[in-house]
Amino acid sequence: MRNVGLIVKVTRLCNLRCSYCYDWRSGPDQRMPFGVAARMTAAALRDPEHDAVEFLWHGGEPTLIPVQYFEKVMAVQARFRRPGQPIVNAIHTNASHITKRWVEFFRQYRWQVGISVDGPREVHDASRVDAAGRPTLERVLRGYEVLRSEELGVGVISVVDRRTLALGPVALFDFMVEVGIHNYGINFAMPDPQPDAASGTTVDHYITTQERTEFLIGLYDRWRTYNDHRIEIREIATVLDRLARVKGGSLPCTYGGDCFGNLYTVEPNGDVNHCCYLVGDPQYRWGNIMRQDFSAIRQSPNMNAVVAARAREEGELQQCPEVSVCRGGCPMEMYMSARHDPEPLTACCGQADFIRHVRAHPVVEAVV
Repeated sequence: MRNVGLIVKVTRLCNLRCSYCYDWRSGPDQRMPFGVAARMTAAALRDPEHDAVEFLWHGGEPTLIPVQYFEKVMAVQARFRRPGQPIVNAIHTNASHITKRWVEFFRQYRWQVGISVDGPREVHDASRVDAAGRPTLERVLRGYEVLRSEELGVGVISVVDRRTLALGPVALFDFMVEVGIHNYGINFAMPDPQPDAASGTTVDHYITTQERTEFLIGLYDRWRTYNDHRIEIREIATVLDRLARVKGGSLPCTYGGDCFGNLYTVEPNGDVNHCCYLVGDPQYRWGNIMRQDFSAIRQSPNMNAVVAARAREEGELQQCPEVSVCRGGCPMEMYMSARHDPEPLTACCGQADFIRHVRAHPVVEAVV
């Protein structure tokens, strides 16, 4: 049985023009027709191997799609949900135009909400501008406050690109404290996939393994000395839980072990790919939900080839001294490292130094 995650690119249209983002598109055919969403939903819920299904409604900017569209999706979910089958719905939004209608919808259907906040004004407003080139931090924080004031659980993702690296992890942490954001995760910027790139190819928006490690260690040290148990940073919480062998809960996919066949990205036209970072590499396109169900997609020659290659890679990753914690890490990070890192990852997922640092510097009792 599988706990399956679907990253649904319900639209590629977006009202922002973030400097590191290649997810948005313009022009026609960038919205997922409802027929595609309905077929995808039914196929995901009817598959006998899908014990639980999480739908992550993504973009572009998904709130550019009317609320009524998603109300119809909820009706399809109710129709095809198997008895006792857990379903999670989450949306990731730039929060620039959260309305009362959206708040009512999120509450009624118990949707999880994630928003993007990249940090202090000098970072966020330089990277995340709207289509007219205007800054967005104030609008995003207003949207966050609306969600929080309505007592809706909301998580935050902060994309770390070159500006954030230059500013440093302490500045990011202190900003989040200042604006009252206590629950967030880090996504390091990633370039558009370049399947034919030679090892060591320099590209924009690639953060090396060493830079990631140094940033996470700095963030952990600031979090640890600040000593406030209300603040939960996904990457830190995951490592602490794994070190303590905490069971249950959800892991970020970077610590989830084998993700092939358990994670999909669905494009507006129904194309089914692996994770959204690898859309654009045809080797990671598994099929189309309008022509195949998930059983057939799992038999895709492309998927089988990638799974076989990952199995060989995982054999080498067993040499990593922290493999019991990192579980081999994320295949996407290995993919990017092989092409763009000056010291490509081989027998380690790249998390070992961070994990060792956390292990060597335990958490003291937090203040209340």
